Amino acid sequence: MYGLIHKALESMVLSHHGEGTWKKILATSEVESDSFLTMRSYHDEVTFALVGAASQHLNLSTAECLEAFGEYWLMEFAPKNYNMLLKSTGREPIEFLGNLDDLHDHISSAFTEFRPPSFAVEEISETVYLLHYRSSRKGLESFVVGILKGLKKRFETDIEIEVESREQLENGEHVIFQLKFPRLAGD
Repeated sequence: MYGLIHKALESMVLSHHGEGTWKKILATSEVESDSFLTMRSYHDEVTFALVGAASQHLNLSTAECLEAFGEYWLMEFAPKNYNMLLKSTGREPIEFLGNLDDLHDHISSAFTEFRPPSFAVEEISETVYLLHYRSSRKGLESFVVGILKGLKKRFETDIEIEVESREQLENGEHVIFQLKFPRLAGD
């Protein structure tokens, strides 16, 4: 993953838990300080070491830590760094999710060895959708849950999020989330 992810995790910990906690996370993870060059690609193990250490020092499970990080990414980090791109991605949750692959395509030229996840939206009814999340990486489902929870806040709407199915692939994972939206008054 990219140093940008590491910078975002650092930003989350510093803003919510302080520099002392961040230093403990770095010491526990044994991650070198040069792993935070934004545009540089790093082995996924570096990122997972940071997340594991953050989980330990924040007294969260890995899933809870990734979920908090996903929400932080969407609500705080990305708007500070990519606000125009976020605004152009959509004005409501389903439009936003349906345009994530285009967003990733747009930024892919800035990153070498870029391996973004893929998102596809499938409409089941006016209030129920399936979100297909495919990634060449394993273990980031909870990060996506955090992003989905961030979407609830970003668009000020309620979304029930359930995992419909998950499939471990030889090189990654495919998770299908069921998203239920409330009926509007008068529907």
